[in-house]
Amino acid sequence: MALLERIKSTMADTIRRTGANTGLGREYKSIFDLQDVPAFNQFYNIGIFPWKYLYRGFYKPWHEIPAPTIADPEHKRNLCYLNMSAAVCAEIAGMVWTDQCDVDVSTVGYENAEADPLHDFIQHVLDKNNFQTKMTESIEQAAALGGHALKAWYEARRDRDGNEIPGTGDIQIGYAMADQFVPVGWTNAGVSEAIFVSRQAKGGYYYTLLEWHLWDGTTYTIRNELYRAEMKKDGVGGDQDILGFRYPLSYLYPYLDEEVRMDVSKSLFTYFRTPRANNIDDNSPLGISMYALHAIDICFDSFVREFRLGKKRIIVPARMIRKVVDPATGKQVRYFDATDETYEALSTDDPDSLKIQDNSVSLRVEEHVEAMNALLNLFCLQVGLSFGTFSFDAHGGLKTATEVVSENSKTYKTIKNFQNQIIPAVKSLIDAIIEVAALYEMTWQGRSIEELARAGYEVKVSLDDGITQDRQTNINEGLTLVGAGLMSKYKFLTDPKYGQNLTEEDAQAELERIANESTVTMPQLDIRDFNGIE
Repeated sequence: MALLERIKSTMADTIRRTGANTGLGREYKSIFDLQDVPAFNQFYNIGIFPWKYLYRGFYKPWHEIPAPTIADPEHKRNLCYLNMSAAVCAEIAGMVWTDQCDVDVSTVGYENAEADPLHDFIQHVLDKNNFQTKMTESIEQAAALGGHALKAWYEARRDRDGNEIPGTGDIQIGYAMADQFVPVGWTNAGVSEAIFVSRQAKGGYYYTLLEWHLWDGTTYTIRNELYRAEMKKDGVGGDQDILGFRYPLSYLYPYLDEEVRMDVSKSLFTYFRTPRANNIDDNSPLGISMYALHAIDICFDSFVREFRLGKKRIIVPARMIRKVVDPATGKQVRYFDATDETYEALSTDDPDSLKIQDNSVSLRVEEHVEAMNALLNLFCLQVGLSFGTFSFDAHGGLKTATEVVSENSKTYKTIKNFQNQIIPAVKSLIDAIIEVAALYEMTWQGRSIEELARAGYEVKVSLDDGITQDRQTNINEGLTLVGAGLMSKYKFLTDPKYGQNLTEEDAQAELERIANESTVTMPQLDIRDFNGIE
């Protein structure tokens, strides 16, 4: 049976390679031409792809504008842009996820996280995958493109013969931007089936790997497909976005199976989106970008060009400019220093105009700064931030407010809504990590991950609110409630807003320690500390 499968696979690879090399196979222009892929091409073309260009800073339909001159009526130029898209996404990501954010896993039967092997294993996986830093980047990219996907898989190093090296297997976490992720199946609870897209260039071709995550009843299936598209000789155009012809998977991924079927309870990926309704395609589970305001770049471009167009100019009579005959055209042209931008010639019969005149104009700096700040306030309103979060001045450029944000502000509400989207996604990622570890029978500290998970566990994601509000004020309020008898110590220790946000097990252990300490009297302390000392 295995031999027959190898023969069939070899024949399929030969047919695909021949079809791609001869052009006789079917060429797919995009992933949306494939069967079973939802028709989201319009949403990607008018939404995600333009958002990605704006996130990079330059979007040709916005930033390339006509600038006709006498010498070239068809001349175009690029707008000077402030790249507010990257600035606001970085600012939001820094408030949503900080180094104070914690992911804790508590297994039933373990009183504290320090002794919990499952918690220790999860921390090992997250640290090895640089999760804290990568998560901040992922949130920034999600704010830019509307969403982000995370996935988990098992990978081991191999020797020269392709054999796995024992003891090198570990869990890897993948981070996919919105343009590298296409949902296939979803419910109100989230996306359960999807395609992950990855591209690379090699030998004059673009290769696209499609990784399908599908459910066949209760069986989870991962299917891998490779496509090849030829690069254009001039290198111009969006040919890297063409899917191309189906190609043998083993050409680039010799150790990757075309299809893997596994028995798991949950999808091995998760997706989170921005806290905004999709007003472009209300049938799509994808999110939308946090920004869209073209006027800021127009105003900033005017501000920059004000210094060029308002430069010093001196008007001189045209007869004072020497003329020569251009040998190429036979026409007379003015002859003066071509690099001198100060002097301009004026031809007139008015005797009063035949004088050298300084025609310098005053710069409208203050007017531009006021206009920029008005547009920045409008921009803050659109992205869900409080007025004054961003400001502009002629000396320091773009500035960000650093004052404490109150709970009633737009910024606080936006950040909390974004965090509410991220917390379930991180919990789902932890579930996926444990599923993969159990699937490959991984152990940690001599304990089976599958056995530890079977006993039951709880995932707690703590996102520090100190980034958006005065946390000490909330703690003081919590202490006041405890002192007045309106809140228990247990509630204070577990409450994420007014307390310490501990897990139930950690809170119970802390209360027991407090009780034990309160039973120790001062004379007992003296005896313990000074026993045997005269």
